[in-house]
Amino acid sequence: MNADDFTKEELLSRLLQLEQRVEELERENKRKDKKIDQKDERIEELETRLRKYENPHTPPSKRRSGTDESPTSQDDEDENVRTDGGTPGRKDGHDPEWRATADPDKEIDVTCDCCPECGEHFDESGADAHRLVEEVPDPQPPQITRYNRRYYQCSSCGTETVATHPDCPDEGQFGVNVISQAALSRYDHRLPYRKIADRFEQLHGLELSGASAWHATERAARAGRCEYEQIRRQIQQAEIVHVDETGIKREGEQAWIWTFRTSEHTLYAVRESRGSDVPAEVLGEDFPGTVICDGWTAYPAFSSNLQRCWAHLLREAEDAASDHEEAEPVYRYLKQMFVGLQSWLETDPSLRERAQMHRSCQNGLRSLVERSVTDEPVATLLGKIEGGIDHWLTFVGEPAVSPTNNAAENALREPVVLRKIIGTLRNDRGMFVHETILSLLATWRQQGRNPYEELRRVVNNNEMISRAHTEPAVETSG
Repeated sequence: MNADDFTKEELLSRLLQLEQRVEELERENKRKDKKIDQKDERIEELETRLRKYENPHTPPSKRRSGTDESPTSQDDEDENVRTDGGTPGRKDGHDPEWRATADPDKEIDVTCDCCPECGEHFDESGADAHRLVEEVPDPQPPQITRYNRRYYQCSSCGTETVATHPDCPDEGQFGVNVISQAALSRYDHRLPYRKIADRFEQLHGLELSGASAWHATERAARAGRCEYEQIRRQIQQAEIVHVDETGIKREGEQAWIWTFRTSEHTLYAVRESRGSDVPAEVLGEDFPGTVICDGWTAYPAFSSNLQRCWAHLLREAEDAASDHEEAEPVYRYLKQMFVGLQSWLETDPSLRERAQMHRSCQNGLRSLVERSVTDEPVATLLGKIEGGIDHWLTFVGEPAVSPTNNAAENALREPVVLRKIIGTLRNDRGMFVHETILSLLATWRQQGRNPYEELRRVVNNNEMISRAHTEPAVETSG
């Protein structure tokens, strides 16, 4: 059948039907285009969220698992699902760990005279079924002591003296245990001051306010500041120091918390600066040791004796290789060099062999950065390698130097968690308390010491500095 077989009216009717069909198809296409746009927006939103957890500057410990699900907590259907790529429980091939059996402080014989079913009396031939139960004592009410401190005035020189007692603090009405527990509850158990006050009232019947809990924590910081300065002096004398920094708020404004870590000491410093003046202030302008750090410009401005972090470099190279073909040989070369050096260093080479390997690898890096590339991100990566060309291979020549800055990144984890809880530091006194208590607790843990016992020790020493000196400034070295 062709067009000649239709009448004019039929052709017009058929044309109208076709036009209606075209309009329907166009509307359907618009709906589909709208859905596609919505999906594209959703994909872009999810990719933006994902970049927060998967980018070259995110350490592996913070990266999410490689699943197809969204990394956001809103999309997690099971609260018990691990988000770090691991599984609950011990790893395959690892022996289980059992708690050590404690020696009993007392024994209680539990006997039964007769059968509970039929009433038949038991003889004494039954075996013992031992069970150890560990319990803590009931919370004790506070002990209130009045110290009648005698006041004296020397009849010869007129000096006025008030007698002291080792258990009586120089100021305030709270004793050593209250001050120590308040500080530990804040910085180890991460409780708000209001909850710390509630805890004292619930367990001990000791009534105090959140402000009182804060003042007790501040006294712990003032008592421990002398030890904080001792930690700083020890770090100044170290041959190798890991340094890193992360943001923190002070009265809602941007500030920075720096960490300086050695094998036995960790020191935090809260500053409003992210420049080279901070390591110069803490370590001393003439610090002779090696600084292990990332690529932040403050470090080469402070010292020329650096070790740049290979973990950062390899992550950035891997990220570039995933998007740009030109970066793939760069990433392969860097990874092969790093893995090869790690294996070679295990052979305990001599200092002469180390120097030769250092020159050889540095020449290899120079050849790498000289290659011609067209992709701007790859050129940026090569520029970073070239900018730190004198600082990537320090660990090859110096046996004690680590090629990564993982130690400092690990030290910043606790302050980052606290940052998420407290939000902002309110003033200079808050900065002072924050850096002091964090430094003491981290150092004591490194040295295998009990934080609570150490807090009691420094508070009991009664070497509390004046509140007028609670500023976040660290003395520069003489």
